[in-house]
Amino acid sequence: MYKLIAAGSVEERILDLQARKASLARGILDGGLSDATQLTSADLDRLFAPLEDEPEGEMALTP
Repeated sequence: MYKLIAAGSVEERILDLQARKASLARGILDGGLSDATQLTSADLDRLFAPLEDEPEGEMALTP
């Protein structure tokens, strides 16, 4: 199955955050956290930043 996600969209940011949160949860459950698995204020800023103007029709395809 493929998801069609527009580049720079809120959906793309949400999917990225979900992946980071899954990594964070795995780190907690495995008993070891690294800097790479912790959410930072920059992560939250990126999630809630205004959308950039993309040319119409430009989309990212994620499996």
